[in-house]
Amino acid sequence: MGTMCMPMPVDRKAYLDDNYSSGSGSHVVLKSSFVGSTYYAAVQITKQGETEGEAPVVFTIAAVTKTSSAQGEFCYKSMDETMGPVQSQCPPSILKLLTPLDELERLGLVTGDSLKWAGEWRERCRKHAEGKKRRARLKEGDRIKLPYKVRFVGGLEADTFTKVNLPRRRNVFRPEGGSSFVRLTSQHLDDAELLA
Repeated sequence: MGTMCMPMPVDRKAYLDDNYSSGSGSHVVLKSSFVGSTYYAAVQITKQGETEGEAPVVFTIAAVTKTSSAQGEFCYKSMDETMGPVQSQCPPSILKLLTPLDELERLGLVTGDSLKWAGEWRERCRKHAEGKKRRARLKEGDRIKLPYKVRFVGGLEADTFTKVNLPRRRNVFRPEGGSSFVRLTSQHLDDAELLA
């Protein structure tokens, strides 16, 4: 599916919740959230039995929608976890609502590469949530070490940093052996080890 664009809705989240829900109740958004410009939702799907009297199958998968807005226009690209989206900051509260992958495989709903991609996506989301918790605990003066050197503009290379608090700035560090301040990405912080 391509990217859809439309006039900006009053409430982007409500619009996408409604977009993923159906009037018949076969698709219901259990929980949704925006993280930055990406929309994440746990969508419960009820698949009716193929024969009369066969019980319906109920399962929950993650919907991931990359959004952008400019000049009064709202654009979005809908995906689900089986497509292995790059956006992997889904909140743990939504991940907890998803049907386990082995159950989806047993039901024959997700197989092959789609199953692998969904598993990798869920693992990236969990890793991001764990890293975010750890990053929040860094205090001024804490030292971290990366398993690789980071090169900055001006030729400075470092793998060990000390946390510095500056007003209205996040992820600011002083490289060991340097007097300047640098910012590290969340990926760097996920890879970092806290030194004693």
